[in-house]
Amino acid sequence: MATLSKTSLYEFGSPEAVVRNVQQRFVRYFNGAGPVLDIGCGRGTFLQLLAEAGRQGIGIDWSDESLDFCRQKGFQVEKNDALTFLRSTTQRFSGIFCSHVIEHLSYEDANELLQLCCRALSPGGVLLIVTPNPEDLAIISEIFWLDPTHVRPYPALQLRSMLHSAGFEVTEVRQFLGDWRMIGRRRLPGFLWRRLILGRHYGKPNTLVVAKKPGAAQQ
Repeated sequence: MATLSKTSLYEFGSPEAVVRNVQQRFVRYFNGAGPVLDIGCGRGTFLQLLAEAGRQGIGIDWSDESLDFCRQKGFQVEKNDALTFLRSTTQRFSGIFCSHVIEHLSYEDANELLQLCCRALSPGGVLLIVTPNPEDLAIISEIFWLDPTHVRPYPALQLRSMLHSAGFEVTEVRQFLGDWRMIGRRRLPGFLWRRLILGRHYGKPNTLVVAKKPGAAQQ
């Protein structure tokens, strides 16, 4: 495997080992026969996890840096934005992975994205969305706004409603931390104290929503 050079795009992102540890738990949701689309595939971490599980993955991203990472790893990727790509796609995928993408879209574009995802999935196909959790006070008060490309947060209840309107059946909704290494040992006591005081409003920065397109899954 080629050695990948560090790029400015990921200077402030989580280490790839941390991202891998977070995303590996999502592979089990994709058990259909068809390929899985990774929207905003980044460095190809989830594509790698799919390949290791014997699944075919296809990635799209708008960043040349991200696509260079993926191509050096031998993955099938395309430079495109999600809406443009999905508008020409019908019942092609058994699964769609959409991690930290929807918060970069307006409400109108986010609704179109979900509708197009439903159309692009085969019957029984799965859509998995991960997005910042605005119920977490650290997220909504500061962290979310550090990324100038974020447009707006999407609360879990709103995503559930949008997915139903797009034709999905929502099968799972939860908030989660991700990886303890993101906190660090020195910050852990303070984290645990704030978690105790603030309860569900602190310490779970991510929202996970899993939805299924009605119909029998491909075997």
